[in-house]
Amino acid sequence: MRPSSGEIISRGLTGACPKCGRRGLFRHWFRLQDACTHCGLKLGKEDGFYLGTTSIGYVLAILIVLIPVCVLVALDWIGVWTGVAIGILGSLFLVAAMYPIMLCALITVYYLCKPQELDDSAE
Repeated sequence: MRPSSGEIISRGLTGACPKCGRRGLFRHWFRLQDACTHCGLKLGKEDGFYLGTTSIGYVLAILIVLIPVCVLVALDWIGVWTGVAIGILGSLFLVAAMYPIMLCALITVYYLCKPQELDDSAE
């Protein structure tokens, strides 16, 4: 039975399989399993599919790290080189820390837009 849109969203927010709701989609921090270990939903997509997380990461880094650092530099609260260092290190740390969340968001949006693919996967 296909899950509702609300179930797909709630499962995506918790890092669970969008089809069966079981946890354990991640092999490790930066890598998904090829398929859900319970229902067999294939998580491996074509090359480049998960590059969408890069775009999400860029936007988050700009909004959360780089704009505030630029404001601090403009107000002369921190020096330019300190701002550059904070901007680079803060952006790298933020993207690495948020990567699993960004993957879950990408999977959630994908299956919200293409719920029929939940039916087509292995059972």
